[in-house]
Amino acid sequence: MKRYFSLFLCALLCIGITGCSKGSGSTEVQTYEKSGVTESTIETSENSKNISDEYSDKKETDKNMTDIVDRDGRHIGQIPFNTGITLTNSGIFYTTVISGAASPDTVTVGMNEGAKDKVIYHLYDTKTCESYTFGSITDQDYEAGYCRTELDGKLYTLITTGNALDKDPDPLLLVEFDLQAHTINQYTISENGFPYAAMAEVNGKLLILNHDQTDVLNDKLYLFDTESKQTEQVMQFKLNGNTFDTIRSMYSDGKNIYILRLHFEGENNVTMFLDTYGLDLKKQSEKDISSMLKESAGKNLVPEDVANEIKQMVSRFMVLDEKYVYYENFSSTRFLGNIDDGSIFSETEGAGDMFLASSGSGTPFFYCIFGGAKNENSIYKLKGGALEKTVFKADDDRYYMTAASRSPDGKTLIQVAYTDPEDRSDTLPTKIYYY
Repeated sequence: MKRYFSLFLCALLCIGITGCSKGSGSTEVQTYEKSGVTESTIETSENSKNISDEYSDKKETDKNMTDIVDRDGRHIGQIPFNTGITLTNSGIFYTTVISGAASPDTVTVGMNEGAKDKVIYHLYDTKTCESYTFGSITDQDYEAGYCRTELDGKLYTLITTGNALDKDPDPLLLVEFDLQAHTINQYTISENGFPYAAMAEVNGKLLILNHDQTDVLNDKLYLFDTESKQTEQVMQFKLNGNTFDTIRSMYSDGKNIYILRLHFEGENNVTMFLDTYGLDLKKQSEKDISSMLKESAGKNLVPEDVANEIKQMVSRFMVLDEKYVYYENFSSTRFLGNIDDGSIFSETEGAGDMFLASSGSGTPFFYCIFGGAKNENSIYKLKGGALEKTVFKADDDRYYMTAASRSPDGKTLIQVAYTDPEDRSDTLPTKIYYY
């Protein structure tokens, strides 16, 4: 097993989303106050529950498919059930998996010691309502799907091949999906890749983090030029001795580059810093955000486990309005907080485990999976230092949000499911709303 794997827990499956809308636009909440949470509701039409006989027949024959509907519940299309999806300007980017141990419509993520699953990448085009296949990556082991990035009509992701659990080096690949030509290209970032990499768009280029797996461990940042296809190393942190820095993630808002840096002074004395760099990669400032992380982790963990929680690998990290930080790791901690005063937003019923950021390259929003504490589908947008709340209502009150995504052009996709019914014979199919 490679040495870095002692630093984190099991990976979280990250889902993103998109669709082919027919006559239903998005609803934006207009009310807003400086403090507190304003509230509105997005509702689906009651008469949309009765779908045509033709569609009812299709549902009987396509039990392994997930329906895509507009905001009023009207049928748009279908994609295979239980797939990893990301919303793009061109449609729903999704995967199917063929495995000897599972059916072709079963998705698995993570590292494999045995037979390889074959992951196939697709696009459901929301304009033509057709699915296109890109192909697969030979010997794929893990995709860092949480950092999929859309840029100039292409979707980029990071993939390791080989076997992360053995002692042999595994390449880290940058994979490029052309969303119009439906082609796939791959570029080697490092011959010593680590599965839980990170990526951000900076000035039309891609900033990529890899935890280099040579005998002397290094965290390296690379810039990939999407035009010339050239890779340049721009930063490096050596992980040697008892005192060292390691990068957990990074983000860019187009004005600055933000790096989440974990500083070790011995095994159990750690500090999380948020470092701000200019687009020229010159450091401007640093801020200790350890107290925010400890406060959030303490909501779900006993005190003796909080210190270890800070060390976990990070799946999502964003800085919004140059003042607010969103943090999510592969363990149990996620929060939205104010960098200046160290406060954490508490208006969200689903703070902690339930509070998530939407995926995709569009403007993010936040939501409570499985209804949150108030048992409702709450969506939050950050505006002027306050959270603006919208309640999303599906065409059946038994549905709860399980995933959400936003495309760069402002479209939204929300996945719902019927969770934990009291009567196990009472079922509802998973559904995707696109608007």
